[in-house]
Amino acid sequence: MELPTQTDNVKDNIVKENEDPSIPPYGTNEWLQYWSEFEGHLPSPIDVSITGSLSYKCPELKWFNFDVYPHKVKLTNTGYTIVISSKWKTERPYLEGGPFLEKHVLSQIHFHWGADMMEGSDHTVDQRRYPAEMQVTFFRSEYMTQQEALRHSDGVTMISYIIKYGVNPDDRLSWVLEGFPRVREAQKHTRIGPYPMSRLLPMFFEDYFLYWGRLDTARGESFVIKWLVPRTTLFASYDQIREFRKLWDPWDEPNLRNFRPLQEKGERHVFFINPHWCQYNSLLPIPRVPEPSISVLSPAYMKNPKMLPPQNRRTESSQVEGPTKTSQYNLPTLLTRI
Repeated sequence: MELPTQTDNVKDNIVKENEDPSIPPYGTNEWLQYWSEFEGHLPSPIDVSITGSLSYKCPELKWFNFDVYPHKVKLTNTGYTIVISSKWKTERPYLEGGPFLEKHVLSQIHFHWGADMMEGSDHTVDQRRYPAEMQVTFFRSEYMTQQEALRHSDGVTMISYIIKYGVNPDDRLSWVLEGFPRVREAQKHTRIGPYPMSRLLPMFFEDYFLYWGRLDTARGESFVIKWLVPRTTLFASYDQIREFRKLWDPWDEPNLRNFRPLQEKGERHVFFINPHWCQYNSLLPIPRVPEPSISVLSPAYMKNPKMLPPQNRRTESSQVEGPTKTSQYNLPTLLTRI
């Protein structure tokens, strides 16, 4: 007698769900959002892997204004983590498409790390921890602020980038680490850059994991978060990772580790969104050549290029079309290449 496989069980469950009129149709973004009500209370972070995940098709994720220079970028040592916050004089970067029902705007970026190169990432991938993790927070634009968005199950999304060790690291982190000596002590802050967020964030439109999980704070609060873990990673040298451990905590001691304990996946769904590349490993290999930007300008900037900051307006003021059939968005030619 042949036993049913995990895939068979998932398919059977989907058939049963589709028979329930209260559940949105399978294959829609509403169906993804539906699970926040039942799985958003489950703890995070978890292990993610291709094995045990459910492949799911979504529209391509679209990145807007990530090539636009911010007015200023602030680096803050909170005593618990390092936070990057930015301000734009006009429209800030945002995401649309993908698993999102509405526009999600960029809020802040923070990091997790450990006491050595064998730990540091919040999430594990294929049961393996990595030296660090960068978490990028977005919130649904209609809620106006991150604080208000946290009150809603569809309000906040975090993209968690795994940071690998590399002998020849890319320079994405270099302009951020340049400010670390000025914020060694807790509650210190300084300005860095400014550079557009595309200089720091690897952008992607497919090949990422998605799940719902609870974020617990030191104040005892809990919030429902949509977690995205891309297969695309950053990589940093030993010396770069060591800079995180030189930061001080609120008690004037080195903040050696701030990653959270791993939680059980349980029976929750982990979705593998738009799988495309080689699926032998859950993380993609580090590209030999930096990937081109896939960010495009928002309609507001396209209608009024004078809204762009001077760093962008100094170059050509024309825009090429995107995305293309090769699943890449063309870089706006008016944007400075970094």
